[in-house]
Amino acid sequence: MQSTDSSTIQTIRDTYETIERVEELESRVQLVTSTIHTLQQGDPRPLVTAISDTYSPSSPLQVAVRGVLDGVEGKDSSVEVAGNQATSAAVVIGGAVLSASASGAGALAGYAGLASAVSTLGGGAATTALASAAGITAASGAPPVGAAATTALVSAVGGPVIAAGVVVASVGCVGFGLYSATRWLGKTLFG
Repeated sequence: MQSTDSSTIQTIRDTYETIERVEELESRVQLVTSTIHTLQQGDPRPLVTAISDTYSPSSPLQVAVRGVLDGVEGKDSSVEVAGNQATSAAVVIGGAVLSASASGAGALAGYAGLASAVSTLGGGAATTALASAAGITAASGAPPVGAAATTALVSAVGGPVIAAGVVVASVGCVGFGLYSATRWLGKTLFG
């Protein structure tokens, strides 16, 4: 399996890049539509959602496919992938906090927005496990789950700003790790 046909690899890369372009165009159309709706209706929530969707981090599958393809071609985009993932996570967090604020969360917008962003980014199970490991409990003595666990952890680490930094860094690190592992796999199996 060491000698994979280069035309097959190029076809796979071209297909992958076409899919990425189509997804990007779809999200930009949603962004424009939401901007028009916001201007007509005065409701910023659809626009905030569209911004978060447009700039959300790549899925683990997208990162893995890019890693394998780059491994085959001898490329290294690990820093770019980590940076894109972290930047996208920051946009998702910012959008969620703005949405919580627009929904009337007031002084708790940072906590509510961060809980929403962690859920959007797929980190709910991790925060529940971390809250349990840290010994954080609800008034009933049971460990908190989901958004309650996220909010408890946000409070435990020093507030929404510090927690947002931790989430952004974590998403970037996970992207870097997944990309690096799949790049090594692509290089080893097909390079």
